[in-house]
Amino acid sequence: MSIEQKEPRVQPSSAATQRRYRTLAVVKQEAITRVEKPLEDSVFVWPHLLVREFFAATALMVMITLLSLVIDAPLQEPATPNSTPNPAKAPWYFLGLQELLHYFPPTTAGVLVPGFTLAALAILPYVDRNPSRAYADRKVAIVTFTMFVVFWAVITLAGSFFRGPGWLWVWPWQHVYFDL
Repeated sequence: MSIEQKEPRVQPSSAATQRRYRTLAVVKQEAITRVEKPLEDSVFVWPHLLVREFFAATALMVMITLLSLVIDAPLQEPATPNSTPNPAKAPWYFLGLQELLHYFPPTTAGVLVPGFTLAALAILPYVDRNPSRAYADRKVAIVTFTMFVVFWAVITLAGSFFRGPGWLWVWPWQHVYFDL
């Protein structure tokens, strides 16, 4: 009986061969629900979606170019510190805050009201935890957000069209104190 002596296998000492990998998870093919979708129900991104988006973007750019050629939008005279417009109005997206400044102190109108409003809108999904996506089931979220949009639209429109010299209330058909 002969005993064969095996030579010990020499492993290379490089760091790449010394790594050991572990299996994190094994997913069986039967565990995932496979949806059999007929090929005729599929719509590919190229060319279907991208061609439509290209034509929509081109049409929008042509429309904006034509409007800019037809509608005259001249610049006003350069601003001078000696003659300021009355009323001095903020851009339209800040007119709601400027209207709030008429009714509240600056800290309240500029920090507290917008901060609490944004916090309330951020917390709203956690308050109304209804998983349904139907409008009839999401009354709290819809009413809250609608009240926010209506309130902000009203104070922005009031600041835009109903404020005249000295930030006094004027009717828009009496004098024009706004730029479109």
